[in-house]
Amino acid sequence: MIRIKSPGRVCLFGEHQDYLGYPIIALAISKFIYLEAEKISESTFIIDLPDIPEMVEIPLKNKEVAYYSKRDYIRSGFNLFIREGFRFNKGYKIKITGDIPINAGVASSSALLIAWLYFLNLISKRNLDPYNLAIEGFNAEVKEFAEAGGMMDHFSSVYGNLIYLEPRILKPNLTTYDLKLDGFVLGNSLEKKDTVEDLNRVKLQAIKAFKELKSIMPSFNPFTSSLNQLSHYLPHLNKESQKKIIGNIINRDLTLKAKTLIENNFNILKFKKNNKQLEFFYRQLGNLLNLHHKQLKENIQISTEKIDKILSNCLDSGAFGGKINGSGFGGTMFALFPKNEGIIKKIIEDTGGKGFIIKTSNGVEVY
Repeated sequence: MIRIKSPGRVCLFGEHQDYLGYPIIALAISKFIYLEAEKISESTFIIDLPDIPEMVEIPLKNKEVAYYSKRDYIRSGFNLFIREGFRFNKGYKIKITGDIPINAGVASSSALLIAWLYFLNLISKRNLDPYNLAIEGFNAEVKEFAEAGGMMDHFSSVYGNLIYLEPRILKPNLTTYDLKLDGFVLGNSLEKKDTVEDLNRVKLQAIKAFKELKSIMPSFNPFTSSLNQLSHYLPHLNKESQKKIIGNIINRDLTLKAKTLIENNFNILKFKKNNKQLEFFYRQLGNLLNLHHKQLKENIQISTEKIDKILSNCLDSGAFGGKINGSGFGGTMFALFPKNEGIIKKIIEDTGGKGFIIKTSNGVEVY
């Protein structure tokens, strides 16, 4: 029996940013997709996904298989291996389950795909290293179906812990931190969302706004231009375009501030010997999270009244910070309150959500 688990993630900084090439900071969490596989005599993969529920059968004829839906990630992962010349001769019966909230912004689909690719990599002896396993996850989920998402989820699920990613087109720049952050509580608002459509719509709005700005400010550089440099040009754009530009530029800079904060406190976080310094770090981190959510709420406009209410109640009860998580328009949020996670979990549930006390997780692995 082969057993694999792959974590979900919370996006600390960079919502709706990685597909624009902007950096993100993500934390792998103790919510997982679990894959169990045992050999069978038949020449086929029989995959049971009871949480969806769905059954997938892939005959091992060593050729690509047709897709049955727009997000057919099990078959797309298989097809990418076949495309690269790898062959499967032994059949397996496979069961994939999980405790990651589904379609709620916690990267359940990417975690599933990474667990599946990790399994295929293991039995094919393809020997993909972690970096290229994450790239293959992006290829199978986003490129194969021309979706709007970025690379954050795949790198987070593969590497675990805390990552900083600059998702450059030619070669993404990854920094990993061997750190376990504390004090996070995930809240599921239980509001249904449409991740693919939401991502695509918000992405197109941002790209359109940047193009409009570039047409009147040829020197505009989305990676280096400051808000002060844009102030003369923004009034010539419509209000919605102004909001998208302002929100993205501010959140770009907040992500870089958070990276500096983490790196300046690395030893404090690693060895956790000074409680006062730890608390000061988490209070600063919480403030940056609040500022990030403000932009996601007011300018990127992806939050909901219910999620804002949950966050407000958490902050009123002492939480250092929090924000919406994932593509938005429902789904999840999280709040930060080290040593008081039980209080936050109760508040989330009293406000009509479902709370989960979460820990920092390792990346995809055999267990």
